[in-house]
Amino acid sequence: MNKLLVFVWWGAFMVSCSHSFDSNVLDLSFYQWNQWLDKDAVWDENLSPDTFGDNSGLSKNPPSCGWEVLHRGNGKLVRIPSTLDDYKGVSWYHSRFTLPELWEERKIVFSFEGAGPATEVYLNEILVGYHLGINTPFEVNVTDQIYYTRDNHLSVRITDPHGGGGISGNISVRSSEKSHEL
Repeated sequence: MNKLLVFVWWGAFMVSCSHSFDSNVLDLSFYQWNQWLDKDAVWDENLSPDTFGDNSGLSKNPPSCGWEVLHRGNGKLVRIPSTLDDYKGVSWYHSRFTLPELWEERKIVFSFEGAGPATEVYLNEILVGYHLGINTPFEVNVTDQIYYTRDNHLSVRITDPHGGGGISGNISVRSSEKSHEL
């Protein structure tokens, strides 16, 4: 009987360890995310590139509660993907993560499977990218803004004039050698 249990345990162990693992990808969808409805945010129903900041490092559209409150977990705990069926306006998604030590000095890109309709991506309170469209993939290179040795705060602002928007797919961080394109 003991030999059978050992055999079953060994087989289960081998199956659980046989999945593929990519040491250059960090899936942020499994991290803790907070979703907050920013009912005091200013927004325009006519979404255009003017909706966003200019990537100068300044936040054109910071959270009305302030960055510190957002970072402390303002809102409700959600899983990504997460969308809002009937809410029209601005919502924020926030998570905190640390890069693996092996990634120091590598090129770092956020990869979104889908979000919108108007998505602003803030890393450590700096606007690093934006995207117009819903359920379409996009990427944001954050190599120059990411912290390699401490926590990073990823905040995603969604502006939705119609309802049904949010983060509709997974979010991951990918790394590669700086000399190579991702």
